[in-house]
Amino acid sequence: LGILYGLSASFFISVMSACVKMTSYYFFLLVATRSALQIVLLHPIIIYQQIDIRKSFRLPQAYFVFGRAIAETISVSCQFYAYQNMNIGDAAAIIYSSPFITGILAAIFLKEKFTLFNLLATIVSFGGVILVSKPPFIFGSGEGDGTQTNFGVAGIAFCGAICTSIAILNVRKIGNSVDTYVLTYYFSIVCCIVPLIITGITGSFELPPCGSRRLLLLTIGLLGFLGHLSFVKAIQLEEAMLVAVIRTVDVLFGYVLEITVFGTTPSILSIIGAFLVVSS
Repeated sequence: LGILYGLSASFFISVMSACVKMTSYYFFLLVATRSALQIVLLHPIIIYQQIDIRKSFRLPQAYFVFGRAIAETISVSCQFYAYQNMNIGDAAAIIYSSPFITGILAAIFLKEKFTLFNLLATIVSFGGVILVSKPPFIFGSGEGDGTQTNFGVAGIAFCGAICTSIAILNVRKIGNSVDTYVLTYYFSIVCCIVPLIITGITGSFELPPCGSRRLLLLTIGLLGFLGHLSFVKAIQLEEAMLVAVIRTVDVLFGYVLEITVFGTTPSILSIIGAFLVVSS
């Protein structure tokens, strides 16, 4: 059941990433919009099921609940930026290289097994990330400044992968002691307030007009909501590293969407790198 939840999360998030790429709005505004819609959708569920959201304030659960919310907020922001500024499949390959980070951190903090096979998979996955990100100190300057720019975006995507791993560890530490909806609720609040503050400070807040552009933003929020719930439920039912590995299916979905929707063909190095990440 946990595997099915993980695959469902991959599908929803992949389609959402394509919608993010279609928009021209500031990525922090997209993050805030998605989170605001999640809050609206969660309220009826929490009220209907009579869930007490105050239980999560009890220590030590509160540390992990808010630690997870902060880590996931940074992760989502990095992901949205990457989706807007690079190939969806490439971004997904870097973001979902998080299993090797998750495996190392889970072995240290959660005492989960980290075998020789896990180590080999980690090396292969990291090699795939190198091929996708194409760091200029290995591959040269490339064409103009494009490689340097892409490497900078790739670096942000990798930061998102690290934060995803930290969020996974927090949810795994919590286990089933906190309801899935409560976890998503607190994350949505943090992920809505923080980006709104940033857009207010930078003066980049923009209210989308009625019509297809606003409908696209609502679609991003709905897909993000469904993907997030599926993701959290998968982590609660399965081992942290297994869920992270299942989510690498996003890479395949990402390339399919990039080719079919945007008509962009990924480079050979990107395909090889993505294959290494998924195969690991």
